Amino acid sequence: MAINLDSGFEILYLSDIKYNEMTVEIQYKGQQVAQINKDKGVDKMEIDIYSEYITPDFLSELKFPLSDFLEAINIASRALRDA
Repeated sequence: MAINLDSGFEILYLSDIKYNEMTVEIQYKGQQVAQINKDKGVDKMEIDIYSEYITPDFLSELKFPLSDFLEAINIASRALRDA
């Protein structure tokens, strides 16, 4: 399941073997930029910010409004909390 935002962000539900609980991945225009996990509980969720997975030709597009990113993080954390 995915949540697509008008800003170009997409939130994907994942079952990553690095974590015991479900995670959500935040992508921007198809590139993975962050992953949120709730292994320590819903009140102590953690976010990993990724840059090593972004293709070099995409780096110039990896600038976006902070408000759009914060909205994506808020929607992703609510989705993970409810998962």
